[in-house]
Amino acid sequence: MNRLVAIAFSSVTVVGTLVGCASAPKSSDASYHPANTAQTNAMGNTRQPTKSPSGSSKDTTTDHKMNSSAPSSGSNSVTSKTATNTTGVTSPPPTNAVQFSAYIARAMDQVKQTTKGPVLFAPTAPTFHPSVQFIGVQESASEDEYTVRLFSSSSSVPLNDPTLNHLSASSLLGMFSGRYYPSHNTAMNELNEQFDVKKVGAPVDTNGVMKEYSTGQSYSTGTLANSDYPQHVMEWQEGKWTIDVFGAPSLDFLHDAEQVDSFLQSHALPPTDGRVLINPDVTGTPIAQIGWVFGNTLYQCEAPLTSSTRWNALQMAVSMREYDNYKVEP
Repeated sequence: MNRLVAIAFSSVTVVGTLVGCASAPKSSDASYHPANTAQTNAMGNTRQPTKSPSGSSKDTTTDHKMNSSAPSSGSNSVTSKTATNTTGVTSPPPTNAVQFSAYIARAMDQVKQTTKGPVLFAPTAPTFHPSVQFIGVQESASEDEYTVRLFSSSSSVPLNDPTLNHLSASSLLGMFSGRYYPSHNTAMNELNEQFDVKKVGAPVDTNGVMKEYSTGQSYSTGTLANSDYPQHVMEWQEGKWTIDVFGAPSLDFLHDAEQVDSFLQSHALPPTDGRVLINPDVTGTPIAQIGWVFGNTLYQCEAPLTSSTRWNALQMAVSMREYDNYKVEP
């Protein structure tokens, strides 16, 4: 199968973190929008926007430094050295074995007391390893669903500590959830509805497995100049998964899609039907949204796209294991 090579992630800024990156951002994020003169892409690189069609030949003069930014499957996991139900300082694990980090285990143990419907899945270290000092955790659950939100915190706090409600938006690292439905078909319908992608016209030839479409929408920059910048989507298949990367037509946009594709060549998504949306919102915070169905349950994870959180959603998805027997599928 032909694979496009090169990479860059063109959309970003606001909250969060996509984890396990080999290098941390060296400066604060510049506000991103496809129409910005100098844009910081989701890989944390700052480059001038290229307005040539994304189907054109790749820019070989720009160093995208993908190897230094891409996530590593060998990242260390997060463990806690504090009392039960308290978030601790992140530290290397004793081994590189797949494991539920202490802060994840505390949240999932709480979820297990309430949730009866869905089989519980949660992300594992070392693939998912936010590079922050403290991680604050909020969990909420009912009999049919659960949600766990993760935050970067300045100090150790208990599970569901009220202070987490007052953190800035940039503290959000991501979230994951599961919801049980009456039938498999109902769960699949919900997946297809929530992750529906509108495409307009015939695809642009990208000389590979990816197909580029217009969505018929435009990005809103909030400025008078270049206030309408068309949104395109690059789409391709990975087994039972459909991958959609959104952006303004440019070489940066093409490299963004290639970066995601490169990650997925070395990291397996859950073996079932699923969808990946990278930067689908034309007006709000750039985010990554991922959903998949096992049996009657729709699982999701989501994270903002910033230089420090750009890989979190994907790393959560590929590291998901059943809690707490570590099975890849139910």
